[in-house]
Amino acid sequence: MPARTPSQTVGPFFHEALRWKDGARVSLATAGRHIVLTGTLFDGAGAPVADALVETWQLGPDGQAPRGATAGQPHGFGRVQTGQDGAFRIETSMPGGALPCIEVTLLARGLLKALRTRVYLAPETEVRGDPQLQALQGSPRIATLVARAQGADEFRWDVRLQGDGETVFFAP
Repeated sequence: MPARTPSQTVGPFFHEALRWKDGARVSLATAGRHIVLTGTLFDGAGAPVADALVETWQLGPDGQAPRGATAGQPHGFGRVQTGQDGAFRIETSMPGGALPCIEVTLLARGLLKALRTRVYLAPETEVRGDPQLQALQGSPRIATLVARAQGADEFRWDVRLQGDGETVFFAP
C-alpha cells in the first residue's frame, strides 16, 4: 500500500501578490467619521501570528454597499499584513447601519481555509441583540466580536485563532 501524502497548508504568499500599497486605508465613496481599527492576531498558545493577512469589507457611512474603485482598490475593502508582533492597523470610516460592523477574513500560516468573522463597533449590550447572532445568544463569546473604544476615533480588537477566548468564526 502506498504511503499517504502529507497535507500542506497554503502560503503565505503575501509578500509577492497579495499586499496592497494602500491596503490599510479603506476607500469609501461617501465621506464619514474617520476611525482606526487596531488589534493583534494570536494563536492558540497566545503567541502573536506574524505574516498573516487581514482583509476587511464594510458598508459605507450611509449604510449602503460601496461601489466603484479608486487606484485599483474596491471601495469598502481593506487588506493588511500583520507585523512581527501580530499587530494590524486599518484606517476607515465608521460603517453605517443599525449596528456598525466590519466583515473580516483571515489568512495565515497553518490554516487550510480562510477564517471569516466580524467586528462590531458598537457597545456589547447592543451587539447581544443582533438577530444575526441568535445562535450565540447568552454566550460570553459574543464579546470576542466587539471592538473596544480607545478614545473617540480608535477601536481595539484582538483576534484569537483557538483556545481560551477564541474569536467566533462563521461558516463560509
